[in-house]
Amino acid sequence: MNILLVEPAYYTRYPPLGLMKLASRHKVWNHKVRLVRGTVPLDDFIPDRIDITSLFTYAWRPVHDAIKHYHSLFPNAKISVGGIYASVMPERLREAFPYVDVHVGLNDEAERYMPDYDILDQVDKWKGWDGSIMFTSRGCVNKCPFCLVPILEGGMRSVLDDPLSHMHPHHKRIILWDNNFLALKDWKDRVDSLRRSGMTIDFNQGLDARLMTAEKAEALTSLKIDSIKMAYDGKHEKKAVHRAVELLEDAGFSRRK
Repeated sequence: MNILLVEPAYYTRYPPLGLMKLASRHKVWNHKVRLVRGTVPLDDFIPDRIDITSLFTYAWRPVHDAIKHYHSLFPNAKISVGGIYASVMPERLREAFPYVDVHVGLNDEAERYMPDYDILDQVDKWKGWDGSIMFTSRGCVNKCPFCLVPILEGGMRSVLDDPLSHMHPHHKRIILWDNNFLALKDWKDRVDSLRRSGMTIDFNQGLDARLMTAEKAEALTSLKIDSIKMAYDGKHEKKAVHRAVELLEDAGFSRRK
């Protein structure tokens, strides 16, 4: 089969991880895969299936534009839309596009695959990408009323015991998208694996300041970290954030970080 993977032209600083995992899965089945961003002509590739991702709900318009564009080009291709917007507002998509298959939540089959970073060379925006993006866990122990993570991903669980197994050999950094890394029961093993990588580590989604301890702060000093991001979702977390900063400073981090 010919598989077209579409990242709509919304603003983002990071390549489409879900599509990259789908690419790896499709290639195992010997399918031909093409990745595009936005709405572009495709004179030399006729897809049998089109997988379109989505990001936040406010970025819905580029998703709709992509569906319309590629359906007009390939009316016989099966179209599937997944991602955050599709999972949060599936009925809106189904009402607007009855011919589209809307996927809600994670794609459990594709989750276990290492992302296909080579496919990024097909899109100008992502050429030269140098970071390995990964989830070592899914879900979260918290149930914040504004957050959809528990709904989309379920309860807290480990999904990748050894981050090194999903690190691209030519990358310079590891970008973690874990929702609550410090809530992992085996956080020590994860930190040890990350340390052995020798790469710069970015806890991109932020660490839970309420779970910071002197032991965890000390362990984090073994990693190459340019800056430490911490969640600060409300005034009730102020004391916890200040305490976490003090623990990190005591462990050896500069306050500037």
